[in-house]
Amino acid sequence: MKIVDKIAQKSAEGKPFYSFEYFPPKTTQGLSNLFDRIGRMQTLSPTFVTCTWGAGGSTFDKTTELSAVAQTVHGLETCMHLTCTNMDRGKVDDALAEAKKAGIQNILALRGDPPRGQEYWTQIDDTFVHAIDLVRYIRQQYGDYFCIGVAGYPEGHMDSTDITSDQEIGYLKEKIEAGADFVLTQLFYDVEGFLAWEKQCRALGITCPIIPGIMPIQSHNGFRRITNLAKIRVPAAVAAALEPIQSDDQKVKDYGVELAAKMIQQLLDAKITGFHICTLNLEKSVRLILERVGFVQPAIQARKLQLNAPTHVNTDEGIPGPTDATAKDSYLNPLTWNPIDAQGLSESWDDFPNGRWGDARSPAFGDLDGYGASLKVEPRKALEMWKRPTGAEDISNLFVEFIQGKVPLLPWSEGSPLPETEAIQSRLVSCNERGLWTVGSQPAVNGKPSTDPLVGWGPKGGYVYQKAFVELFVGPNEVAVMVQKLRTSSPWITFFAASRDGDVVTNVTGDVLEEQRKIAELKKVCNGTPSSSGSLKMTSSEETPVCAAPFIKGGEDALVEGSNAVTWGVFPGKEIIQPTVIEKVSFLAWRDEAFEIWREWEHLYPKGSASQKLLHQIGHDYWLFNVVHNDFRDENGIWDIVLA
Repeated sequence: MKIVDKIAQKSAEGKPFYSFEYFPPKTTQGLSNLFDRIGRMQTLSPTFVTCTWGAGGSTFDKTTELSAVAQTVHGLETCMHLTCTNMDRGKVDDALAEAKKAGIQNILALRGDPPRGQEYWTQIDDTFVHAIDLVRYIRQQYGDYFCIGVAGYPEGHMDSTDITSDQEIGYLKEKIEAGADFVLTQLFYDVEGFLAWEKQCRALGITCPIIPGIMPIQSHNGFRRITNLAKIRVPAAVAAALEPIQSDDQKVKDYGVELAAKMIQQLLDAKITGFHICTLNLEKSVRLILERVGFVQPAIQARKLQLNAPTHVNTDEGIPGPTDATAKDSYLNPLTWNPIDAQGLSESWDDFPNGRWGDARSPAFGDLDGYGASLKVEPRKALEMWKRPTGAEDISNLFVEFIQGKVPLLPWSEGSPLPETEAIQSRLVSCNERGLWTVGSQPAVNGKPSTDPLVGWGPKGGYVYQKAFVELFVGPNEVAVMVQKLRTSSPWITFFAASRDGDVVTNVTGDVLEEQRKIAELKKVCNGTPSSSGSLKMTSSEETPVCAAPFIKGGEDALVEGSNAVTWGVFPGKEIIQPTVIEKVSFLAWRDEAFEIWREWEHLYPKGSASQKLLHQIGHDYWLFNVVHNDFRDENGIWDIVLA
């Protein structure tokens, strides 16, 4: 069914509606678990769902599979994103054919972001330069079969700095006149600004549905990243509310729910009746927002209803609501909520994803901002920051200046170094001065309060732990030496190393006896205390202490599979939370992106220039290493080995 027809139904019934956006996780396990999560979130009764598309068709297989499963298995009206940048006509044809084969009738037609510096970018197929070209092509090839959506930008497109709002709305109107049926907007946090823009659209003759994009704040760093990248205005009240709680992840998430619900209520009061929620593949916040606004029954009340409800419930029909005159019983959906997935994990098991080293099994593992392997900064600014390197020494100096705060961004970073970097700054400077270019790291932490300004995370009242790790690019002449040091220097070291061409070296063997020995040793470490001679002396307790739980949780199988929790937290009344897990599957997913970023940087410069040649050679010859020192009590062990 077409989205515009479903919207018309809701309008005729006088009911508001909402939809969800999902992105394809990077790993097969993550995708499989997302299928389960979508099945659970189906009970929230979204009018439709959308599935995002990677730049240049990089997620072709996963996006088409995700869209097909949502449509055919879960029975959700699905809208597949489709970008035309860096896509030839054949790939566009294949994507549209796959969508039709799965019974999908809705496409969100986007230009997409150029995958390299715009100064030297040329489209692969001159059929597709702008989103309007894709809209016209779909109409030419499929007539009225597809319902086509396009993007709207209430605060202007991030690349359109020199055109007026009227001009940009004019371009939007042209897309609609070319065959688009509805508009999904970019996220925003300034409701008054959106309402003024929507009014301007109507005044200029746009009559189709305009659905505002709502992205709940899940973490302060993620919020800062996406607003900077997409140039989203942050109202002073929002910034002020986040300032005192930015180091308390739970409070930030709670505020994100409160803010999103408040925004939706403001929009409802202004007669806006549809909302597109960017879920980031997380479920708990979405449910809480819908409960807060009154779109669904609270989970506890829904369970009580479930005990007395018939087996089959039509979720499109309202149910009797509270007697309170303010209750939205005219459009309240019954909710049969079962927040337990097939693995027995709760809806909040991945509530604190931690960048690319989150749990690779998580449905939220991947590119949360949707930018993928890109420089995350416009080319002009990139050239101002990174200049025109002509030798390895220039690259080393750039990395050092980033660590010292003199350069605000590197191609692999999303902003300046995190506060915890202060604890290891001198070590990182030494690495980069030696040509070991670091793109990720964390210090060892042994039970710091969760409110610690440098390393704290999660709700207050807890304690956090970290193993030291560093990921770095190593030159071809240093690779063999580095591998030998890591293999022989300490039994506490685990590492992965990989080249762009697919070669992988690791000491994580999966040997059962070896892993059992590590488990036993870790139990001793956490139960023991140093004696005067420096050896470990066992305490009287035979119970496994909480600090060892991440290593033995799930039994030996978890370690044999190569999962390594490098950050975990202990919080009152909660299970151990492990937001950072390094394992082979996540390392290899990151390896592909890390080397692709060398290529993206390379394309900032004219072909054949000294800078382009240098970056091309480095990307081809260097290896990416990820090194973990598993004794979280040892602050210096990893650096003594890497810098030896």
